[in-house]
Amino acid sequence: MALSKTAFCTALAALMFALILYAVKHGALDVSWREVIQAIFGYGQNDDLKYIIWNLRLPRIIAAVVVGACLAVTGVVLQNILNNPLASSFTLGISHGAAFGASFAILVMGAGGLSHIGSGVVLSKLHSIAAGAFAGSLAASGVILLFSFFSGITAQGLILVGIAMSSFFNACTMLLQFFSTDSQLAAAVFWTFGDLGKGGWTEAFIITGVLIAGCLALIKFSWDYDVIRWGQATAEGLGVDVKKVRLISLLITSLMAATATAYYGVIGFVGLIAPHMVRLVFRHSGHLFLITASGLLGGVFLLFADILGQSIVSPLSLPVGILTAFTGVPVFLFLLLKRSVKDA
Repeated sequence: MALSKTAFCTALAALMFALILYAVKHGALDVSWREVIQAIFGYGQNDDLKYIIWNLRLPRIIAAVVVGACLAVTGVVLQNILNNPLASSFTLGISHGAAFGASFAILVMGAGGLSHIGSGVVLSKLHSIAAGAFAGSLAASGVILLFSFFSGITAQGLILVGIAMSSFFNACTMLLQFFSTDSQLAAAVFWTFGDLGKGGWTEAFIITGVLIAGCLALIKFSWDYDVIRWGQATAEGLGVDVKKVRLISLLITSLMAATATAYYGVIGFVGLIAPHMVRLVFRHSGHLFLITASGLLGGVFLLFADILGQSIVSPLSLPVGILTAFTGVPVFLFLLLKRSVKDA
């Protein structure tokens, strides 16, 4: 019996809920369910436990779910508008552009450094970092858009452009780091780790708002994405303004990827893994379902990766960006090989 789309999304939502419950209860300090309930609803006298649950674990859990969904949804849309199954904000260099913009804000505009109290890193101007990340992502997106629309480049060639853009922005970031002070360098290196623990409630609320607004805007184009999949000529024949849809979609996905990257660092391959896992189960699906299911799966994947990162070297917490890179590289190579065999 074939798995229905409703059952698939319901199963993902149930799995996400189970992982959330596990993440609230377990960590460097395991607590009982009674203590969790007391901390959440304000009962009990353990203020330290309340702080751990409310200020450390819950914002981190929300960030994992929402950032994973953001990156997965951007992957679905980019793969469609660029007609490239290997496209994502990471593989196309958009995340690296955002990383350079954020590093520029930290190193040049003084948005981060070492605290005066101790050796901790403080990112003092998060809005400046977010603005820099968005500007960097738009620069990378603009280059991708130019090559995609006007050069007649192939799908594999577009990935090479993304690799070139990633290398360029990495070089620019390293150049800034070379001329920075020790405290600025520490802040920049700290930020580049894809770590969900560096944000609080403010960042979690901002990225949640961006996800909701972005998804609502992208879902309005779901029928257009379905038609674009048949080819640009067919889509235009059915009344779709392909260039307008691509431009608006690229701006929205850039904002989503830039916000996630600005607050939580570079987290790669989520936008590549989640959409293709959904397509393995449902080969021919509309983009309304793909956006929804990929968003759920992206949230589940990143939350699971973060739980794993906190467990492997406990009591230390391994940045989730490291785990997604280890997972994503073989998946990316497999998809690239599969694409090459198909085109041969």
